[in-house]
Amino acid sequence: MAKRFFWLGLLALAGFLAWRFGYPVALKYFFKISGTVSVAPGLVPGLPGANGMLFVVARNEGGVPVAVRKIINPVFPAKFEMTSSSLIMPDLLTRKIYLEALLNTHGELGAPRRGDLKGARKDRVNFICKGLEIELDAAEK
Repeated sequence: MAKRFFWLGLLALAGFLAWRFGYPVALKYFFKISGTVSVAPGLVPGLPGANGMLFVVARNEGGVPVAVRKIINPVFPAKFEMTSSSLIMPDLLTRKIYLEALLNTHGELGAPRRGDLKGARKDRVNFICKGLEIELDAAEK
C-alpha cells in the first residue's frame, strides 16, 4: 500500500513539474505565426522607395515584445512567418499575443519618425496561427 502511494505521489509530482516547467518550453517549440502585411490604399503614395524595412512585432499580453521579424525592401502584400527563431524574449511568450507591423527607412524600432507607417491587429491571436492579415493604416506625423 505504501509503495502504491509512493508511485502515485511521484507521478503527481512529475505531472506538476511537466505542467509548470514544460508549458513554457512547449510554447517556444510550437510558436509559429504567418500571414501578410498590406498597405491601406490612401497610404500607397507615401511608401518609402529603397531601403524600406518592415518589422512585424509580436507582443505578449503585457505588451512586451517577444518576437520580431524584419523584412528588407518589402513588396506588398508582404508575406511573413515567425517561428521560434524569431523569438527575442522566449521566456515571456504567452498563449495569446498581439501583432503589429511598422514600416520605416531608418531601421529603428521604438523611435517612430515622421513618415513611418504602422498598423496592428485589434484582436489577440493564438501562438500557433496562419493566414493572418495586418494592414498598415496609420502614418506618423
